[in-house]
Amino acid sequence: MSDKFDIAVLGGGPGGYAAAIRATQLGAKVALIEKDKLGGVCLNRGCIPTKAIIACTSLYEKVQKAESFGISTGEPTIDLAKVIERKNTLVAKIVKNLQGLIEKNKIEIITGTGQVERPGSIKVGNRDVQSRAIIIATGSVPSCLPGLSFDQEKFLCSDDALELKDVPKQITIVGGGVIGIHFAAIYSTLGSEVTIYEALPEILTGIDEEVVALVKRILNRKRVKILTGTLFDPAKAEGKTLICVGRTPNIMGLEALNLKMNKRSVWVSEKMETSVKDVYAAGDVCSQTMLAHVAYEQGVIAVENALGGSKTFDYDCIPIGIYTNPEIGAIGLTEKAAREKGINVKIGKFPFGALGIAQAMGEIEGFVKFVCDEKDNILGAHIIGPEATSLVGTAALAIKNKLTVEQVADTFQSHPSYPEGLQEAAEAVLKRALHILN
Repeated sequence: MSDKFDIAVLGGGPGGYAAAIRATQLGAKVALIEKDKLGGVCLNRGCIPTKAIIACTSLYEKVQKAESFGISTGEPTIDLAKVIERKNTLVAKIVKNLQGLIEKNKIEIITGTGQVERPGSIKVGNRDVQSRAIIIATGSVPSCLPGLSFDQEKFLCSDDALELKDVPKQITIVGGGVIGIHFAAIYSTLGSEVTIYEALPEILTGIDEEVVALVKRILNRKRVKILTGTLFDPAKAEGKTLICVGRTPNIMGLEALNLKMNKRSVWVSEKMETSVKDVYAAGDVCSQTMLAHVAYEQGVIAVENALGGSKTFDYDCIPIGIYTNPEIGAIGLTEKAAREKGINVKIGKFPFGALGIAQAMGEIEGFVKFVCDEKDNILGAHIIGPEATSLVGTAALAIKNKLTVEQVADTFQSHPSYPEGLQEAAEAVLKRALHILN
């Protein structure tokens, strides 16, 4: 059987389904090839299930503080099996809704493993899918340590950790990046004895140093042991070991294209073009930054260009959300990175403890920090505190549209609200904050 399409998308994760939907909006006939569940890692084994679990552990922590709000509840307990059941139900619902959305966009979903035979031709079982252009969005898989393999019992990957129904008494986490820190926060809240091994000198590489320092203090209060600059020895592993040392691009099925590679990733231009004509890529398989919102944008850019457009992608304005408690939101240059570039930086920092809404809500830990140059251009924003992953969106809007810190400071916010912290931090850069000493 031979099927002809304008666009064939290989992979139904964020980059893939975003590309497919945008293609149909532009009038293309589209095939979306997916061997597993629609939504990819993000929806099924990453962003959404992790945040669903974190929502439960965060609520559990709030209930533990109920007495301080004048509410008597008795001693709260948390049932991990029920937490996982809620997570699975939620994910299944979103996957079903996503499938309905894709079908309503008149995209043909082809279930199976795609094998690219040549540009414009993909074999899926007994089907021969022909297309004018191919969008590769095959994602990534968890990386393991050399000489080890995931056995779902002693050595776990993040996929496995999302299915544990019993709280481990002891868990070792290898890797102090975002994934590792997420699980450290989860399991320490559940009562596990947690140890983090990080080979680099610091956890959360690329995050502002002051933010990292506060994260470490919070984790220390939860009795999480953090060993930086330390290699993990598998021979000494006790209990469960969760390996969070990054992800590896999934390039299976692409061999016939003989694509140019960038180390383990597929090389792409700023237009998301691969080295082969009419073959584009998006998301983890090619991206310098493995984030779902990056994949969405890259998928849209890739397919628009495949259909005759000329859009480009750059990495200068990517917001990052880390769902610790409190949350972290970051975008742009850190203070350290700016200074290493030789920039004479101006810093404005405002603590949540000086914010009325934070006091009222009992969420006073953290701060908002702007990094600017001498001309008051905003180079970066770094937030740790309540609603940080939402607040960073405003900072992204400001940086993307090249607003000065004075323009942010002059945009007054409603009171009492968390966005006041952004305004006050901007005013702090200009030495005119009202609720702290400048």
